[in-house]
Amino acid sequence: MNIINIDYEKGTVQSDFFHWKIVSNNDNKFLLLQREEDGRFHAAEADVKKKHIWEVKEISYRGPNGDTFFYDEDSGIIQV
Repeated sequence: MNIINIDYEKGTVQSDFFHWKIVSNNDNKFLLLQREEDGRFHAAEADVKKKHIWEVKEISYRGPNGDTFFYDEDSGIIQV
């Protein structure tokens, strides 16, 4: 998916098809995103420079302060 717009103040990203919430921002270079649809959470990672988002089932994202995240479809993204 392509990034259409990023609103850092509101913490949202608009892609081709969805609105995403920014869970973690790594120096405006990489973003960890999530959205909820029909009671299920979806996670995605984004490369801001390439303006590309890809949905993930497992997170390989490391936060700017070394934060670790866990993803579950029922509860969303949790910072560990």
